[in-house]
Amino acid sequence: VLSGAAMKVVFNHEDLEVFLTKACDVSPEHPVVISKFVENAKEIEVDAVASGGKVLNYAIAEHVENAGVHSGDATLVLPAQKLYCETVRRVKRVTFKIAE
Repeated sequence: VLSGAAMKVVFNHEDLEVFLTKACDVSPEHPVVISKFVENAKEIEVDAVASGGKVLNYAIAEHVENAGVHSGDATLVLPAQKLYCETVRRVKRVTFKIAE
């Protein structure tokens, strides 16, 4: 996935070369962001407020579309509806660790 305003999904080396060439023509001074596309992946987000190494509040949101489907205009559900309990526990654990 070539991310950004001109987001493109490429499936082979030939397409990648064509799209990178076009991107360089548009903006030779700015790099292209390349992300790995994982099919049927769920995208989740966590926002948190912390102070002094302690999380004061947090929210875990779930994207309605699978990862990679949207281009910055994602639809989210809060609170998350279809996450495994272990996924929520892992997100919370990492969030609290980052706050430290």
